[in-house]
Amino acid sequence: MKIIRFLKENCPSFVPWSLLSVVIFAILALIAPYATPLADFVNSWIATPLRVLMANLTYILPISIFEIILYLVPIGLVVLIVFLVLDKRGWGSRIRTLAALIGVVAIIFSGYLSVMAIPYHTTPLNEHLGISDINEVKTDELFETTLYVQGEVNALADKLARDTDGVSRSGYTLGEISALVSKSYSKVREKYPFFYNFESRAKPVMSSYTMSDMGITGIYTYFTGEANINMSYPDYSTVFVVAHEMAHQRGINRENEANFMAFLVCISSDDDFLRYSGYLYLYEYLASALNRTDWELYAGIADNLSPLALCDVRASNEITKLHRQSPLYKFMQSLNNAYLKANGTDGVVSYGYIVRLAVAYYRPEIME
Repeated sequence: MKIIRFLKENCPSFVPWSLLSVVIFAILALIAPYATPLADFVNSWIATPLRVLMANLTYILPISIFEIILYLVPIGLVVLIVFLVLDKRGWGSRIRTLAALIGVVAIIFSGYLSVMAIPYHTTPLNEHLGISDINEVKTDELFETTLYVQGEVNALADKLARDTDGVSRSGYTLGEISALVSKSYSKVREKYPFFYNFESRAKPVMSSYTMSDMGITGIYTYFTGEANINMSYPDYSTVFVVAHEMAHQRGINRENEANFMAFLVCISSDDDFLRYSGYLYLYEYLASALNRTDWELYAGIADNLSPLALCDVRASNEITKLHRQSPLYKFMQSLNNAYLKANGTDGVVSYGYIVRLAVAYYRPEIME
């Protein structure tokens, strides 16, 4: 009883409520894989308002608050330890400080469960798009889809401004790209109104080189509502990554689905560069899958890709190759794979979903 009385006297009032929220959302997270309507409800009525709120709160600042937090955390821990050691008000004061810290961590973890973990189990994207039969992909369908997308890439490649090294340049700032992508999301929503769209912006990461070492092109941080972008890659990659991270901002949590949503958003734009980015990114997925499935078919069309587009792909691959030997890269790939599996996907291999979905998406148009 003395312990309970001591905790009541020295524990901030919000801490029990924050711990209770963790318990509630943890229970919902355990149920969500078996109850899609529950996940849809949480995503629509709890996660979406939180995502929009955090994105709006951080919208005004052009820099990544997430990155600033990363820099401040080590300093904050040192300050906390020094404060606890030097605090002369006794153990009651130390307990209050630690309890408050636990409460804050509990709130952040509750946010993760409600905004990230539970929405991983919402209705699959293909159902929202009205696409069925995505599991079986025939080789001829994959070939025809790859050929079609290659044609779109080639048609757009000649229209773009390029550097002396041949790499395409969008001519846009990151803020302008964000505006174009947000506008295109509104266009997609007119046809597929299953998500909530709002004005948001992507944030450049100053430590982009370190992000490249970690194999990360972008990251959505739910607790700041930000789409954080690695600025080391060519512009066509940056545009697609912005669309991908903005998909997470809009409640599309599965990586493979965010990839396909980014493709839809890019090709739905009125801007040639955004469409080029979407088609070229999808072509890379399709060509890779065709190469693994039937090398002869792949070899028959690989040389038909525009040399200009190939220049962009090589520029992106060179950056990845430069950082692939980093110990951070290998560690983060393993961590990312474990994270995806923990959230009910098949891990990194599940990215093949975009190929199956793309073939099914184009099937009525190509195979008629």
